[in-house]
Amino acid sequence: MGTFPGRLRSGKASLTGAVVVAALMVFVLPSGIASAAPLSTASGSSNSWAYGNVVNVSFSGHTATGVPYVGNATYGYTVLLTQTNLSSTVFELNAGRTAGVAFAVEYCSPTCKAPTYFVRVSAHLVETVNSTAYLENDGTVQESGGSVPAYALLNSSTVETANETESMSSYLPVAGASPAARSSYLAGEVSAATDVQFASPLGLFPTNLSSSQSWTSEASFTANALATYHYFVAVSGRVATWSLAANGTIPVSASGAVNLSGSYSSTDSVALGGVPFPEVSLGVTGPFALEEGVILVPVASDLFLGASHPWSANESGAATAEMSYVDFRGGLGGHLGIGASRWQYDSVTLDPASTQVPSNTAGITELAGTGTPDAAPSTTVQGQPESAAQSAQTQACLLTGSGCPSSSVSGTIHGLLGVAALGVLAAVALALAVVVVERRRMPPPTYPNASLYPPGGGPANGARSGPDEPPAPSPDDDPLGNLW
Repeated sequence: MGTFPGRLRSGKASLTGAVVVAALMVFVLPSGIASAAPLSTASGSSNSWAYGNVVNVSFSGHTATGVPYVGNATYGYTVLLTQTNLSSTVFELNAGRTAGVAFAVEYCSPTCKAPTYFVRVSAHLVETVNSTAYLENDGTVQESGGSVPAYALLNSSTVETANETESMSSYLPVAGASPAARSSYLAGEVSAATDVQFASPLGLFPTNLSSSQSWTSEASFTANALATYHYFVAVSGRVATWSLAANGTIPVSASGAVNLSGSYSSTDSVALGGVPFPEVSLGVTGPFALEEGVILVPVASDLFLGASHPWSANESGAATAEMSYVDFRGGLGGHLGIGASRWQYDSVTLDPASTQVPSNTAGITELAGTGTPDAAPSTTVQGQPESAAQSAQTQACLLTGSGCPSSSVSGTIHGLLGVAALGVLAAVALALAVVVVERRRMPPPTYPNASLYPPGGGPANGARSGPDEPPAPSPDDDPLGNLW
C-alpha cells in the first residue's frame, strides 16, 4: 500500500496506460464520392432520421502513490432530426438531442476487496436540447479560391435543459481524531431559451466535399435569450453540516458575431450503415456552442463545455464533451445529409477541500488539499444510425441511468488517473481524501463489476463505516426534486 504526498496534486496527469475504446473504421473516399444530391423540391415533404451511441468504460488500477481504485463510466448521446422542405432551396430542420454522462469510482485502502477506508464517487449529468432551424442549400462559404456553394443557417431557436446530481460518501482518518465519515449531495439545473437571427446566412458545409479543403464563414446575429438556474447542496459530517439553495439568471449575449471554420481531409471518413461519410471538423468563435453542425447552444448554459456555473463552487463532479467531427454527406437520402457525429467525453471530480465547506467558514483543516484532481479516462463516442425506437431507448437510458446498451470497453490505467485524486492529509500518514458523487436515486450502473462501487450504497464489500457515521443528506430534502 502506498503513502500519499502532503497535498492533493493539481492539473491533469498524463495517462501512462490507455483505456481501450471502440475502434472506428476509417475509409478513404475517392474524389467526387461526396457530391451533393439535390433536395426534394416538394414543398412540405418531410424526412426523419436518427443517430447516437452509448459507450460503457470500466477501469481499475493504482494511483501513482499505490492506492487501488475501480471505476466505470457511461457516455452517450442520441439525436433525432426531422427535415421539412419549404421550397427547392429552403428547409426547416428540427433536432432533438439528449447527451448524458454517468460515472462512478471507488478508492480503497488497503484494498478494494477489503477496504478499511474508502471514498466513492458517482455522478449523473444530462443535457437535452430541442432546436428548430431554417437553412438554405444555396448559401456560400469562403475557401482560398473565393466563395463556394454551401448549406447555410438562416436562423435558429433552441430550448435547453441540463441537470446534474451528485452525492458524496467517505470514511477516512482525520488528523488528531478518530476516523470520520462525510457525505454530500448536490442538485443543479440550468435552462435556456434562445431565438437567433442572422443578418446574412451563416455558411456551414460546402455542398460538395470532393477533396481536402477548408473554409470559413461569419455572420452578425441578434438574439432573444433567457437562461436561469437552480441548485441545492447539502453537506453532512463531523466538521461541517450545512445546506444551501439558490436560483437566478445567467447572462446570454443578445447580439454579436459568429465566426465558423471548417475543414475536411479526403483521408478521413467513417462507415455509417455501410456508407462512407466524410468526417468534417467544425468550430465556432462566439457565444454559442455548435452541436451536430446545426444546433446553437449558449455557451453560458452548456453543461458539458467546462464553463463555470453558479453552483461550481460547491460542485464535486463535472463532465465535458467536445464534438470532434460531424459526419456529413450533403443531400444523401434527400435531406441535409448529417449521418452522425463523433464526441470526446471526459469526467472529473474536484478538490474536496474547496467544495465541502460553505463560503463563509474558515475551511476544514483536516481535509486540506489544493488543486484539481485528474480526469477519468477520455473516451470517444462515435454515433451510429438509429431507428426512432432505438433513439427513444437511448434517450431513456441517458435520462434515467438504467436500461443502457451492454456494449462496453475496459482497461487498466496506472498513474494519477482518477475521477478523483488522492493525497495525504496534513499530519496523517495514511489518509485518503476524495469526493463521492451520486445521481439522485440512480440504480447501480449495469456493469459487470458494479457491485464494487454501488452508487449511494453502503461501503463496498463490507467496508467498515465507523460508529460515528452521520446520515447522508437526503435527496428527499432537495427542493428542486420536482424539476426532473
